Amino acid sequence: MVVFGVPRLHDDDAERGVRCGLAMQEAMAELNRELETELEVRVGINSGEAVVRTGDDGQFIVGDVVNVAARLQQNAEAGEVIVGPLTEQLTRAAIEYQRRASILAKGKTAPLRAFRTVRTTTVVPRQFRGVPGLRAPLIGRDRELQLMINTFSRVVEDRQAYLFTLLGAAGIGKSRLIEEGLRRIATDFSPHVRQGRCLPYGKGITYWPFIEIVRGDAAISLEDDRETAIAKLHQRLASLPIPAEQVRAVERRLAVVLGVEAADAAIPEVPAARVSAELAWAIRRHVEALAADKPVLVVVDDLQWADPAILELIQHVTQRSTSVPVLWMCVARPEFLEMHPQWGAGRSNTSLTTLNPLNPAETSTLISRLLEVEDIPPALHQRLLERSEGNPLFCEEFLRMMIDEGQLLHVEERWQAETGAEEIRVPESIQALLAARLDSLPDAQKQTLKAASIIGERFTADQIAALGGDIDPTATLDDLLGTGLVLEDLAAANGGSFRFKHLLVRDMAYSALSKKDRGDLHERFARHLESVTGDRADEYAEIIAHHADRAYLLSREMRLPGEAVRPRAQMALKWNLFLAERARSRDDWSVATDRIASARATIADLSDDNLGADRLRLRLLEADQCSYLDNYDGAVAAATEVIEQAGGIERWDLAASAQLCIARMEQLREPTSARNAERIAEAARLFRLAGDPVGELETQWLTVLSHLGYGMVSKTLGVGESVAERAATLNDPARAASWYSLLALFAAKAGKPQNAHRYIGRATTLMKQAGVRSATSVVHAQATLEMLSDGLEPAARQFQEAVAVEEHEGFATIFLQRSLAECLTRAGRLVEADAVLEDALKRSEETGELWNRSELFAKRAVVAVRRGELEEAERYLSQSLGTAVPDDVSAVTESSWALAELRAAQGRDDEADAAYRRITAVSLDYFDVLQEVDLSFARFLIGRGRGAEARPVLNRIEDWLDAAGYTSGRIEVAELRRRI
Repeated sequence: MVVFGVPRLHDDDAERGVRCGLAMQEAMAELNRELETELEVRVGINSGEAVVRTGDDGQFIVGDVVNVAARLQQNAEAGEVIVGPLTEQLTRAAIEYQRRASILAKGKTAPLRAFRTVRTTTVVPRQFRGVPGLRAPLIGRDRELQLMINTFSRVVEDRQAYLFTLLGAAGIGKSRLIEEGLRRIATDFSPHVRQGRCLPYGKGITYWPFIEIVRGDAAISLEDDRETAIAKLHQRLASLPIPAEQVRAVERRLAVVLGVEAADAAIPEVPAARVSAELAWAIRRHVEALAADKPVLVVVDDLQWADPAILELIQHVTQRSTSVPVLWMCVARPEFLEMHPQWGAGRSNTSLTTLNPLNPAETSTLISRLLEVEDIPPALHQRLLERSEGNPLFCEEFLRMMIDEGQLLHVEERWQAETGAEEIRVPESIQALLAARLDSLPDAQKQTLKAASIIGERFTADQIAALGGDIDPTATLDDLLGTGLVLEDLAAANGGSFRFKHLLVRDMAYSALSKKDRGDLHERFARHLESVTGDRADEYAEIIAHHADRAYLLSREMRLPGEAVRPRAQMALKWNLFLAERARSRDDWSVATDRIASARATIADLSDDNLGADRLRLRLLEADQCSYLDNYDGAVAAATEVIEQAGGIERWDLAASAQLCIARMEQLREPTSARNAERIAEAARLFRLAGDPVGELETQWLTVLSHLGYGMVSKTLGVGESVAERAATLNDPARAASWYSLLALFAAKAGKPQNAHRYIGRATTLMKQAGVRSATSVVHAQATLEMLSDGLEPAARQFQEAVAVEEHEGFATIFLQRSLAECLTRAGRLVEADAVLEDALKRSEETGELWNRSELFAKRAVVAVRRGELEEAERYLSQSLGTAVPDDVSAVTESSWALAELRAAQGRDDEADAAYRRITAVSLDYFDVLQEVDLSFARFLIGRGRGAEARPVLNRIEDWLDAAGYTSGRIEVAELRRRI
C-alpha cells in the first residue's frame, strides 16, 4: 500500500497516485520482458480522509478510504488501474478514464462507482488552482479557449510574433483559462513556455517579468551568488542559436536587465537615452533564439501593474520580431485598458479579449460540477447565484466555507447539503467571503498567512520564518495546503515554495494586519533580503526598496518616535538613491523621478544625521533631472550647490559629476563657449583627484566635441584618437569603439579617407572584442566615404538601410537622416530628400534635440529653392537662422549657404554674393560641406557671367578633391569650366 499526502499534503496528491499506478504497470511490463515471464499486478486507488500516525515505531492508517481502495484493487482486472469517483473527479483534467461496471463491495449498501485509467494527458503533472477536492472543468469559456488556441496556431503557421491580451476582473477565471489554454497548446504544439509577472509594488519594479523569464530560462536561483548567476546566463546564451558576433552583446544587456550589472558599466558605449531600446533588443533576440527550434509562448501576468517601460518593451518586441513564432500572452484586470486605451490599437498582429462573468446557467453548472450534487436548497442556490455575479472564485470559496462549517458533507462519495443550509448567510462580496474564511482559521494559520502577505504572492517557509514569530511555518503551511488558500508553487525553480491561491486572498490577509505589524514585518523582510541576497542585492533592489519604503511610510503614519523612524528612513534613503541613480543611467526618468521624490521626503526625517554625501547625491540627481527637463537654471543651481559643498567632505567624484552635468548642458546651448572649456577642464581635474579615469575620459570627449563645434575637424581627429585609444588601454573597448566610429565619420567628411578607413578598422576590432552589437555608426562612415567617391546610389542605399535598422530598433535616426538627405540632394532626388528632412525635423522637435536642428532647416531650405518653392524656402531659412548658435560654425555655414541660394533664386544677387563670401571666410574643416557650397557659388558666378571669379573657386574644389582622393563633383567642375 502506498499513501500520498502523508506526512505532507499536496494539492495534486490524487494525480500523483494515479501516475504512480500507471508507472507500476509500465514497470511490470518491462520486468516481464527482462525476465521472460508473465507477472501481473492489479492497482486500486481511492481518495478521501483517513486517520494517520507516523513515527519511529512505524506508520498506521485507518479509515473508509483505505477499505474502498482495497475493494477497488480486489475487483480490478490483471494489468488494470481503477480509481474511485473522487479520485477521478480530482484528476480528470490530467488523466483519461473509461467508466467501468460498478463494484459490489462487502460492507457497502450501494455499488461503488469505478473508473478504468486509460492514459495521462500531459507528460508532467500540472498545478491546479481550484478548491482542493472540488475541481470542475472549465465552464462557459469555450469561445475564449478556442480563440487562444487558434491564435497560437496562426502564430505557428505564419511564423510571426503576436500580442494577445486577456482582460478580466479578479476571480473571474483568467488564471484557470490560461492554465487550460497552456495545457491544450502544450499538447498540440509542444512550445517553449516562459512566464513572468508584474508585481503590485507601485512604480519602479521595471523589468521584473523579464527578470523572471530570463532567470527561469537560465535556471538562476536566489541562492546563486553574482558570479554563478552570470556564469549560468553565459552558459544558457551560448547554448542558443544566437549569431556568434551577437552573443556577448546580448549577454551584457541581459545582465543589466537582471540587475547583476549596471548599464554604464556593462554597456558604456550606449548613451543613456538608448539603454531601454538596447535592453528590448536583447530580450527580443533571446526570445527569438528560443523560437528557432519550436514556437514560444510568453505569458506576462498582472499587466495592470506594469511600468510604462514594460508596456513599451512588449510592444517593441512584438512589432519588431519578424519570421519567428512567438505569442506574447498578457493577462490584466479591466482597469488596465482604462489606463492604456490605445494598447495594441491599429496593429494587425494584436488582439484583445475580455473575460465576462458567467451567466446564471453557467454558474449553476459550475456549482453542480464542483460538487456533483444537485440538492442545494433552492433559496440558498439563488442567493449564491445573485451574490457571485458570475465570479467562479466566489462560488468556489463559498462552497469551501460551507464545507469547513459543516454545511456541506461528504457522504457516500457525494456532497450533500446539511439540513438548515438554506438559512446560511451569503456574504455580499468575494472580499467579505474571504475575510470570513480567514477569520475562521486557527491562529497559527492566520499568522502565517499574514506574514506571507508581506512577502507577496509567492513565498517560502524560510522567508516566513525570517519574519519572526513563535509559529512553525513548515507545519502550518502543510495545514494551509488543506484549506485551498495556499498552493504549492510548482512553477518555482526549487522545491519548498508556495503561493496564494489568488491575489485576493493575499490582499485580505494583508488588510487584516495592523499598521504597526505591517511596518515591523516590512522592515524585517527588507533586512532579510539584504542579508540573503549578498552580492546580488542590487538585483533585488526594487523589492528591498518597496519593503523599506513601506516600513518607513507606515512609521510616519503612526507618528512613531524618532528612534523608531530613523533606521527605517536610512534604509529607504539608501535604496531610493541607488535606484534613482540606476534609472538615471538608463535614462528612465519616470522611475528616477519617483525615486528622487521618495528620497527627498525621506531625507527630511534625517536632518540631524550626518547625511552630507547622501544629500549631495540627491542634489546631483535633481540637477540631472532638471537637465532632462531642459530646466537650465534649475540644473545649474543644484549642480553648483554640489560643487560648493562636495569639497568640504572630500567627495571629489560628486563635484566632478556636477561640473560635468553643467558642461553637458552648456555644450548643447553654446558648444564653443570658452567658459565651458574651463568647466570641462575643472571636471577632468576633479575626476583625477577622485581616481576616476572613466569620468576623466568623458570630460576629454566633451573637449573633442567642442573642437567639432568650432569646425576644427583636424584637431578633433588628433585629440579624439588619443582619447579613444586611452579608453581601449583602460580596458573599455566598447567606449573606444563607439568613439573611433564617430572619428571615422569626421575624418571622411574632412577629406581624410585614409584616417577614416584606419578608424573603421580599429572600431571593428574593438567592437568584436567588446561584443558591441550595433555597427550603424561604422556604416555611417562607410556610406559617407562612398558618397564622396561619387557612389551616390550605393551610398543612399547604405544610409537608408542604416536608418531602417535604427528605426527598427527604436533608436534615434536624426543624424543619419541628415546625411541621407545630403546624399539624396547630391543625387538630385529632391522629393525624397525633402521627405527625409521633414521626418528628421519632426523627430528633432518631438525629442527636444537641438544638435542638428539648424542644419536640418537649412538643408530643407536648399532643397525647396532647387524645387522652386521659394516661399517655403524662406520659412525654413528663418527657422534655421533662429535656431543657430552664433559660435556653431556648422550651423552658421549651412544657414548662410541656404541664404545665398535663396537670395540668388530671388534675384537679390548682392545679398547672395555677400552670403557666399561670408562662408568662404569661415574656418571649417568639413570640406564636404565647403565643396558643395563652392559648387553652388561657382554656378552662381558663372550664371552671371563672372567666370573669372569662378576659376579660383573651382581650383579650390579640385585641390581638395586631389588631396582627399575623392571623385565626387569632378564631372560638374569640368562642365562648369567649359561654360566659362
